[in-house]
Amino acid sequence: MARQTWTGPVRAARHALWVFAGALVAGCMGEGGSRWGGGLQSTIRPESDSARIIQEVYALVTWIDVGIFIVVAGLMLIAMIRYREGARKNVDIPKQVHGNTLVEIIWTAVPAVLLIFMAVPTWQGIFRAAAPPRSEGLRVEAIGHQWWWEFRYPDLGVVTANELHIPAGKPIVVKTYSIDVIHSFWLPRLAAKIDALPGKSNEVWFTPDAPGLYYGQCAEFCGTSHANMRMLTIVDTPEDFDAWVERTKSPPAPATPEAQEGQGLFAAKACVICHTISGVPGAVGVIGPNLSNLKDRHTIASAILKNTPENLVRWIQHPQQVKPGALMVLPIPVDEAEAGKLAAFLTSETGVGGN
Repeated sequence: MARQTWTGPVRAARHALWVFAGALVAGCMGEGGSRWGGGLQSTIRPESDSARIIQEVYALVTWIDVGIFIVVAGLMLIAMIRYREGARKNVDIPKQVHGNTLVEIIWTAVPAVLLIFMAVPTWQGIFRAAAPPRSEGLRVEAIGHQWWWEFRYPDLGVVTANELHIPAGKPIVVKTYSIDVIHSFWLPRLAAKIDALPGKSNEVWFTPDAPGLYYGQCAEFCGTSHANMRMLTIVDTPEDFDAWVERTKSPPAPATPEAQEGQGLFAAKACVICHTISGVPGAVGVIGPNLSNLKDRHTIASAILKNTPENLVRWIQHPQQVKPGALMVLPIPVDEAEAGKLAAFLTSETGVGGN
C-alpha cells in the first residue's frame, strides 16, 4: 500500500486559516475601512458609562474563550500531527486507559473555575447596569412604531422622530415601549439593548462621554422593514442641545415662494392628518413621525437616507420603494414639482412668524 502523505490536510488547514483570518479582519473593519471597532454600530468602542460596563464583561469572556480555544486547538493539532498515519511507525501508541479519576476531576474543576470567573463579573455588571443613575437625568421616551422611532422629552415639551438628541456628560434615562409589536431599542456604543413592548415600559440609562454621532437599530424582528428601523443619536454639547430644543419648538419660517407654496400643500394634500409640526395650525397628526425642525436632521426615513432635497422628494413620492412595507400612504398623490415644494417647506429654517 502506498504511504499516505500529509500534503492535502496541510493545504486544507492553510486555506481554512486564511479564510478565518479574512473573516476576523472583516469583522474588525468599520464603516469606510476604519479598524478595530470604528464601525457605526460597533460594540467594542464604548462611549458611555453603561456601555463600558457591558464591554468589561464582554472583554473578560472573550479572552477566556480565546485561551480555551488556544489550549484545545493546540492539543488537537499536536495529536493530529504526532499520531497521523505516516508517523505512527516511529511513535508509540499512548497507553490506553479508562476512568482516570484525576483527569476527570481536572476537566470538571477547570471549567467550573472558569465559569466562576465569568459569572461573578457578569452578575456585578447586571446589577450595576440595572441600578438607577446617581443623579436626576434627562428623561426620554423611546416609542417603537412599524418601522420608525418616536422620541418624546416629557420635561421639555419636545417630540421628534428617528434622531435622538442628548447632551454630553448628563445621565439619560430612556423609557421604552411600543404601540404595535415588540421592538428592541439598541444603541451599541452607548446603551444596553432593551425591549420596547406594547402595554409595558422598560428603562435603560447611560451617560454619554462626548459629542458625536452614534447609530442604533431595532434589534427585535418586527416585520417587513425591520432592517430599516434605524435611529441616529446626536450627542450635543449642553449649549447646542438647548439651542436644538428651542429650534424644535419653533415653527418653520418659509422664506422662498416655493417653500410658502409647500406650506399650503402640506394642508391641501392632507399631510396634517398624520404629521405634527410645531407651531403650524392644523398639523397635529400623531400617526406618522413628528416633522418639527426637519432641517436639522441628518437623515430621513428612519435614518436610511441622508437628509437631502433629492432624497426627501423621493421619499415623499415613493415611500414604499425606499422602505418596503412602509405604512406611509399619500391620501392625495403629489407630482415631482409638488414634492419639491413640500420638501422646501419642511426643510425651512425655524423661527417665530413661520405661519
